[in-house]
Amino acid sequence: MLSKKTKVKYTEKKKKSKYPKVGFVVFDKWCKRCGICSELCIHNVFRIDEDGYPRPVKPVECNLCGFCITRCPDFALRMIEGKSGEHSA
Repeated sequence: MLSKKTKVKYTEKKKKSKYPKVGFVVFDKWCKRCGICSELCIHNVFRIDEDGYPRPVKPVECNLCGFCITRCPDFALRMIEGKSGEHSA
């Protein structure tokens, strides 16, 4: 159990995070499983799953550089600002 002081400190730190909250949409039907998004991501946000599709495992560390979005040859990735987590279509 955390003390009240520790909870307040943690809450303040969480609010001051330098990374924005971001979510990703991966269109599996469009993705050709090339792995470019995971190779270009400098923060290792994506990991390739057992089927070869990219999955955002650390979307909270995304700094919105856009390399994964702009370099995807099939336009299979979308970024949703203001949300955290993964979505797939």
